[in-house]
Amino acid sequence: MSKKANHSLSNKLISRFISNEEATKRKEDRIIQSLSPEIGTLRLTYTMINKHIIDANASIRRLALLLGVDMETMTNGDKVTIQGEYDDGTPCNVNFYRTRMRSDRRVSLSGIKKQAQSGDLLALSYKRNEQGEYILIINVTAAAHCRVTKIS
Repeated sequence: MSKKANHSLSNKLISRFISNEEATKRKEDRIIQSLSPEIGTLRLTYTMINKHIIDANASIRRLALLLGVDMETMTNGDKVTIQGEYDDGTPCNVNFYRTRMRSDRRVSLSGIKKQAQSGDLLALSYKRNEQGEYILIINVTAAAHCRVTKIS
């Protein structure tokens, strides 16, 4: 294959990859817009999944506040656990906490390794049940790809 043909093939593959990525982003946006306006979103990284270090961004802190957890007034080492559930029905714990040393605001999701992979977009919303409220966690990227979320 000539260099020109090889270069043309590479450009086509890159274009197709970008197109797929853009299509996924559009699907994710539609799913997010269909959810409650009181949602928190997290775009997961390797560190978030494997080291359980997830900074609580503004949307997550707003969601926590709706559930009665004011992360601004928490002191170092404080932690509040709220029951959650992944969109496939798997129960989990959602911990809102402040780190002991640096006072960073963080969130952790039990079972995240089996529900998502690096690069996935999660939407966290709240739902009322008989016991009060719990957090519903939706893997938006998996939903956009119609991918089963259980990762072994």
